[in-house]
Amino acid sequence: MKAFGPPNEGPLQGLVASRIETYGGRHRASAQSTAGSLYPRGGLVLDPSRRRLQQYVPFVRGSGQSRGLSPMRLRDPEPEKRHGGHVGAGLPHSPKLKEVTKAHELEVRLHTFSMFGMPRLPPEDRRHWEIGEGGDSGLAIEKSWRELVPGHKEMSRELCHQQEALWELLTTELIYVRQLKIMTDLLAAGLLNLQRVGLLTEVSAETLFGNVPSLIRTHRSFWEEVLGPTLEETRASGQPLDPIGLESGFLTFGQRFHPYVQYCLRVKQTMAYAREQQETNPLFHAFVQWCEKHKRSGRQMLCDLLIKPHQRITKYPLLLHAVLKRSPEARAQEALNAMIEAVESFLRHINGQVRQGEEQESLAAAAQRIGPYEVLEPPSDEVEKNLRPFSTLDLTSPMLGVASEHTRQLLLEGPVRVKEGREGKLDVYLFLFSDVLLVTKPQRKVDKAKVIRPPLMLEKVVCQPLRDPRTSFLRGAFSSPSSRGEGGAGMEIK
Repeated sequence: MKAFGPPNEGPLQGLVASRIETYGGRHRASAQSTAGSLYPRGGLVLDPSRRRLQQYVPFVRGSGQSRGLSPMRLRDPEPEKRHGGHVGAGLPHSPKLKEVTKAHELEVRLHTFSMFGMPRLPPEDRRHWEIGEGGDSGLAIEKSWRELVPGHKEMSRELCHQQEALWELLTTELIYVRQLKIMTDLLAAGLLNLQRVGLLTEVSAETLFGNVPSLIRTHRSFWEEVLGPTLEETRASGQPLDPIGLESGFLTFGQRFHPYVQYCLRVKQTMAYAREQQETNPLFHAFVQWCEKHKRSGRQMLCDLLIKPHQRITKYPLLLHAVLKRSPEARAQEALNAMIEAVESFLRHINGQVRQGEEQESLAAAAQRIGPYEVLEPPSDEVEKNLRPFSTLDLTSPMLGVASEHTRQLLLEGPVRVKEGREGKLDVYLFLFSDVLLVTKPQRKVDKAKVIRPPLMLEKVVCQPLRDPRTSFLRGAFSSPSSRGEGGAGMEIK
C-alpha cells in the first residue's frame, strides 16, 4: 500500500519512518504545517495564521482500485512559509501569534504522546528521575492474604483481623509507590520531553517535583528489604503474615526515610509553585489537564499527588496501631510498640525541622523590617569606620547560651510610649524577640524601623504587671544582671 506523505516531500518509507517523523524527525516543523502526520485523523485543526478551522477528511475504505488513503481536502492552500513566518499572516513575530503557535504545537505534541506513547529520554535523565527504572515485577501482590494462607478458615477472628491490618500495610505501600511513579513516568517525563522541543522551558521540574525520585528509591528499598521478604515468607510457607518480621526494618525507619525531611521542608513551596504556574501559565495548565485525564494518572490531580508523600509518612503509625490492636501475643505487642515509637520519633524530628524552617522564614521576614543599628552619629569617617563592626545587628545569628536548633522568634510587637526623665515622653515601636528587646522608631520614607536604643537583652529586663490588665511596666537595667533594677528607663506598654 502506498503511503500518503506531506506535499512536495515524497512518500514516507513505511511505519518506522512515520514514527521517526512523529518524534521530531525530518518533518519537525509539522507542528506548524497543515499536512503533517501529527494531526488527528478526522479532527478539526486550528490554523494559527488564520485563526479558523480547517476540515480534514478521515481515511476511508473505497470500492475503487484498492483500499488506499483518500486525499485530504483543504479549504485553501496554506501560505508559503519563509524564515519561520507566514507570508500574508500579519505580524509574524507578534507575541500573540507566537503564543497561539506554541499552544497549537503543545496540542499536537500531547496528541502524539497519547497515540504513540512517551518518547524515551536520555539514560541520564531516566536514571535521575527514576523514569521506568526498576520495573513493577517485584511490586506485585495478590488480591487477598487468604490466597496465601490455605488454613485461613480455621483461624480465629482476631487473627484474621490482624492479617487484614497487615495486608492493608502492604497493599497501600504498593499503591503509594505507583502514585509516586505517576509524577515521574507521566508528569516529569512529559515535561522534560516538551522542554526538549522548546516548550514549557520556563517551568522547573526540580522545583515542581523536588526529590520525588529519592522517595521512590527509598520505598523500593523498603519493599525489597522489609515488606517483600515478609510477604515471600508467607507465600512459601502458607503461614499467616508475622508482624515480628517487620521489626528490624521499622527500627531503622529514621535512616531509611531520611529523604522525607527534605521533601516535607519544601512541600509548601512546591505546592505554591505548582499553583502559581497553573494560574499564570496557560500552556502548563493545558499540560497538567492532559496529564490528569491520562489513563495512567488514575484521575489523580497534581496537587493531590504532591501532598501524597506527607500523607503517607504520617500514616505509618496508624497502620501499625491497627496491627497492634489485633495482636494479642506479648512478643508481637512488644515489637509493634518499638516499631511505632521509632516511626513517631522520626515524625517528631520532621515536625521539628519543619517548625524550625518556618521560624527561620518568619525571623528573616521580621529582620527585613528593621533597619541598621545606628545609635551614635559619627563625627568623622574614622570614627564611623571603627564603629561599623559594632553597629551591625544580625537577628538571624544564633542565640547565645542555647543549642543551635533553637531559633530566635518574634514574640510580640507594637507601639509603646517611653517615659524619659521626669517630663519627656517618646512614641516608639518595640520588637520583642526570644532573647532581645528592640526599641525602634518607624521611618516615614522607608518601610523599615530604625533602632534608636541599644538592644536590651531579656536577662536585663524586668516586667512588672500593673493593676490595669491592659498595661504592664518594663524597666530596663543597663548594668549587670546582679544589679537589675538600678538605673535604666521605664516603658509603659498599652
